[in-house]
Amino acid sequence: MEESKTRVATCGCGQLKVEVRGEPLDIYLCSCADCQRLSGATFSYWALFPPDAVTAKGQSKAWRHYGDSGRWIDNMFCPTCGNTVYSFGESGPEVGVSAGSFADADFPPPKRVYWASRRHHWLTLPEEVELLDKQPGL
Repeated sequence: MEESKTRVATCGCGQLKVEVRGEPLDIYLCSCADCQRLSGATFSYWALFPPDAVTAKGQSKAWRHYGDSGRWIDNMFCPTCGNTVYSFGESGPEVGVSAGSFADADFPPPKRVYWASRRHHWLTLPEEVELLDKQPGL
């Protein structure tokens, strides 16, 4: 039996760590206005994992906000450096981990872009990445 892969995502200062076991259930980019502000970039890059595959270590603070769906999302960030490392929300049991926090150039690419209608127009992506104008259910 093959052992499941373990990855570690960290904040900028290394104080907050998230260890994940196994492959992500999903990987996506989001270009909604909240994710642009959250990441300080043109999109956020998230990987979803089942809750039992995720272990967080270190101090974190939560920033709760409500998406366009009206459901809450808690973004967990390091109180020292301010980097968001993981999130979870009302919409499902999965834990989102900021894929950039793995600092792994071989991390799998996203399957889709949510809120592609709000992305910066210069952002071009490979053909196989699905562009969705919204998120499902909205």
